[in-house]
Amino acid sequence: MSKSQLLFLAALFLAMAASGCGDASGVGRTVPVMGKVTLNDVPFTAKTTVILFKPDASKGNTSPFEPVGTVDAEGNYTLTTKGKNGAPPGWYKVVVTAREEAAPVQPKTPKQHARSLLPAKYGRAETSGLSIEVVENPAPGAYDLKLSK
Repeated sequence: MSKSQLLFLAALFLAMAASGCGDASGVGRTVPVMGKVTLNDVPFTAKTTVILFKPDASKGNTSPFEPVGTVDAEGNYTLTTKGKNGAPPGWYKVVVTAREEAAPVQPKTPKQHARSLLPAKYGRAETSGLSIEVVENPAPGAYDLKLSK
């Protein structure tokens, strides 16, 4: 390849990068992840619910990214990773947390901690017992999270 061809390719690459082509998030490829959260077979809809997918290195997922989602009024969730829809493929340990909505703080009253609405085990990747593989074409219900008290 001639020097002028190399310069042209370098200029083309820089122009594409500057124009926003590519993935600025650094996440790379993601696939859609949607599911339903239930507690004792009833949709779990607390507004404070947070679903966190933590990469499972023991199953080969060394991604530095932790996809996150919240639930809607029907208990459905959708993950995003650094603002990008979906999650990188691979195995994840799943954490689900939800707390009572805090009452307004009154002057001169002790600070109250919001009570968890879920069993404590779901708040830690090591104890939740929830493990999911994110894949290109999941089976129906593959990303549903069935919690119990």
